[in-house]
Amino acid sequence: MADHVLLEAGDDLVRQLSHEREAVKAVLELVWNSLDADATKVDVTIERSGTTGIDKIVVADNGDGITPEKARTAFKQVGNSDKRVGGTTGRLQRPLHGKAGRGRLRAFALGDATRWTSTARAVDDQLMRTTIESEISRRTTWRIDTQPAPEPETDSPGTGTKVELWGKQASHLNKLLEPKAATQITAALAPYLLTWTDVRVSYDGQRIDPQTQIQAEEEEDLSFEYEDQTHPFHIRLIHWRTGTERTIALCDAASAPVESLDVAAEHADFSYTAYVLWEPMPLHRNEIPLVTLGGDTPLAPLLRTAREWIGARLEERRRRQRRQLVERWIEEGVYPYPRRPEGDQARAEQATFDLVATSINRHITGDRTKKRLTLSLLQNSLRHNPDEMVDILENVLSLSGDDVSHLHGLLQQTSLSNIIRASSIVTSRLQFLTALEHLVFDVETSGVVKERDHLHKILERELWVFGEEFNMMRSSEIGLTRVLEHHRRAIGWDPTPDGPVRAVDGGTRRVDLMLSAESHEHDRVRHLVIELKAPAVDADRDQANQVDDYMQAVLKEPRFANVETTWDFYLVVRSVKDRLKPSVRQANKPEGLYSEPTQFEHASVRVWVRTWSEILHEAKQRLEFVRKGIAHNPSLEQALAYLRHRHGDLLPDQLRQPTAVPTPRSEAAHNPAV
Repeated sequence: MADHVLLEAGDDLVRQLSHEREAVKAVLELVWNSLDADATKVDVTIERSGTTGIDKIVVADNGDGITPEKARTAFKQVGNSDKRVGGTTGRLQRPLHGKAGRGRLRAFALGDATRWTSTARAVDDQLMRTTIESEISRRTTWRIDTQPAPEPETDSPGTGTKVELWGKQASHLNKLLEPKAATQITAALAPYLLTWTDVRVSYDGQRIDPQTQIQAEEEEDLSFEYEDQTHPFHIRLIHWRTGTERTIALCDAASAPVESLDVAAEHADFSYTAYVLWEPMPLHRNEIPLVTLGGDTPLAPLLRTAREWIGARLEERRRRQRRQLVERWIEEGVYPYPRRPEGDQARAEQATFDLVATSINRHITGDRTKKRLTLSLLQNSLRHNPDEMVDILENVLSLSGDDVSHLHGLLQQTSLSNIIRASSIVTSRLQFLTALEHLVFDVETSGVVKERDHLHKILERELWVFGEEFNMMRSSEIGLTRVLEHHRRAIGWDPTPDGPVRAVDGGTRRVDLMLSAESHEHDRVRHLVIELKAPAVDADRDQANQVDDYMQAVLKEPRFANVETTWDFYLVVRSVKDRLKPSVRQANKPEGLYSEPTQFEHASVRVWVRTWSEILHEAKQRLEFVRKGIAHNPSLEQALAYLRHRHGDLLPDQLRQPTAVPTPRSEAAHNPAV
């Protein structure tokens, strides 16, 4: 006897509910259907088309089957499944999974044609075989055929269901052939199979046995607050031996999954499934999108509490594994650090090294020599190139995309790498200041260091010496007309001047360095114009007046006016001659201030005579608090080595080789004159 049943739902709704691109979830729904029918044996068979692709999928079980009466009811409507009436199966009293009446629709994710062949005891105890068929082009219409089935010749009840799905040519089906598919199915079925040990499920010829895949388990009773009430729930965390499974399964109190969250980006160094068991969970199965959007649902505090607990457990496990791994490296003699680091910077660097090295441990392979080399390369990358370390490791170790993403996340989330980066910067700067002091004050060195060829160009790369707030606008030695151009650009005007800017005497002038910074706090633009003199030159009135000419050019030039601007002109020299000292040490004025005209309406213009000893002292003071923290006091050899490495192309020939560096003899190097 055959008839046709029309599903009471629109084709678009059926398409939506079938989740046609989620092949693994579709297989799981069919397996759960079998388990809800009290099956003790479920086999998922994948028939291949040649050597690649999937020709047919078959899910067969020995459950109680589908009676003709149930078939006509179940395949006629969506939702309101009879499983909602009770929470357990009829015969074995096992927990029910399906409660929404949608599992059969998932079949269309696996085949364009579907056939259900089920044998069950009818209401009159007669064994009946029911065949239910449909196809993708008429997915709301089901052809149902029933006929008596022969009684089994053995003690077997003879009941069961076989679902056959074929005819779909879709790339997403290939996910069923990936190793990850079996891992996902294992994770989803684990609580059920661990509880009901007589149930056997196989997938593509292999038994699903979560017990063999479990590395560790943790569980705890927790609670969350919602609408001034305390709601208890239970959480069970299973750590898998292999795979990349990272899922939070939302379950009812009997561990039957209601929904699952893929949390692949969270704790990517572990494979785990967290089962959140909460009795009312089935009533909230559709609220996951609301959590994402910040909606008012109890799932939000529930998931927040669960995630905090999961994170704490995994972090403790991570710390434990790191300690064990580092101890093993120390015993093998391949660990590149001492057992107990000294100093804050050393501790920060070593802690970050442990964090990164243990995270990529599976790439640190080979014999003792290879391990030592890999760990040493990692140490060097972390110490000298923390910003580029992930790229270096990716190229050297051929890291996977997951590993690269994980390392980026580690270095972004931990402050330790930032400490190392800051310490590296401070160390380099201290070395530079020591070297600069040598260049400026040593008798023999200062004689070969030229203003234009060496000092200007080196300082262009190290402008922090004059203050962190400045950014150099252009290269050294630009004319006053270009100064105007940069000034206009800084204040948001058209930068193109309508004519040249000339000094007071009508000639042109060039400045060594121009720095600029915008002060948002007071709506002002600040410019710093620096005139450098060679280390052998001491400041006299002639040099001070040269800089004063720059200032006068700004004073008399209306194109520089009518904007809130601060102009500071620095003459930077090794020392100040006696006859100039009274002009830079005036009563009630800051030391070093040479000139400060008051006739400029909108701008503040000042001329300073600054000595290298003052500038170096101020720069060192800015670094002092960090220097104390990392306990770094660079030697002259270290400082000059840094200078050769960073600025070797700009140094005089006499300073490019270590053997050519003269021994400091000048008292000025230690007590520079002011």
